[in-house]
Amino acid sequence: MSLSFRIGYKSNLIPITLPLNDTVLGLKQHLTSHTDIPPENQKLLWGGKILQNDQQLADLQLSQDSKITLMGSQPRQLKEAAEIDKKLNERLTLAPRLHKKTIKRTPKTSEDHKYTFHRITTLPEFPNPDQAHKLLERLRDDRGVRAIMKARQWSVGELIELTPFEATLLGYNRNSGQLIAIRLRTDDLSGFRHYDSIRKVLLHELTHNVWSAHDDNFHELNRQLNKDVVALDWTAHGGRSLDNEAYYDPEEREEGTSWESGTYRLGGSRSTPDLSQRELIARAASGRLTKKEEQEMDNGCGSHQG
Repeated sequence: MSLSFRIGYKSNLIPITLPLNDTVLGLKQHLTSHTDIPPENQKLLWGGKILQNDQQLADLQLSQDSKITLMGSQPRQLKEAAEIDKKLNERLTLAPRLHKKTIKRTPKTSEDHKYTFHRITTLPEFPNPDQAHKLLERLRDDRGVRAIMKARQWSVGELIELTPFEATLLGYNRNSGQLIAIRLRTDDLSGFRHYDSIRKVLLHELTHNVWSAHDDNFHELNRQLNKDVVALDWTAHGGRSLDNEAYYDPEEREEGTSWESGTYRLGGSRSTPDLSQRELIARAASGRLTKKEEQEMDNGCGSHQG
């Protein structure tokens, strides 16, 4: 007898039919032909748990409507992540200190000094490095972000700008907070991405301080952080409230610098409008994170443990 069900991988659904007596390992081997991900790089989630290789498919009580979630990286993706890690190390160890934008401020309290981003680094070879530095400062000094880090006792060694030439990546957390890299610029390098979307990526990468895999535990914490960052300081969105109606107060502009504005998607530069400005404002004010945003950040995340 055979068993039919579905595998959810990124935004795709893969139909699967296998013998009832097959194992999870057999399923992984079968999935390699569909995804190019070797079995040892695969994690399968079902019912909120990671499936073990020796489990029998018959014991999982699957049906045709069942969907097992696949997480994993192709060898090429792992190689790219390792190369990015190497580039970051080279930049930090070989680049002249004079070319780094680094600020250390005297904290208000000892806890502020401990639970923060201890160093900030931007890319001087790209336009408006001073504005990029101010954007990283804004993330570091964001009242909601600071409150989260203090409450959870998180300390990050360095917050850096991720090169926009790494087109597939939005963010990166190395070794559970040793270093976090965030993409700031639009695809065409003409300006900077919307602050709210950058901060969502930062919260995603901060979640990797606790959970390495993009599983249910990870997404639960990440959603909570997006709610907390608003609840702890709503003004950090750059918004105001007038007659119980939220509206967006655009970021300050500097001469020669453009900001991504209007409607947007999380990972792109400028795109066909998907949501109205009012809907975006309401979502930002509530701290909501959509499934689509979660998927884009999962796909654009280069985090791994060293």
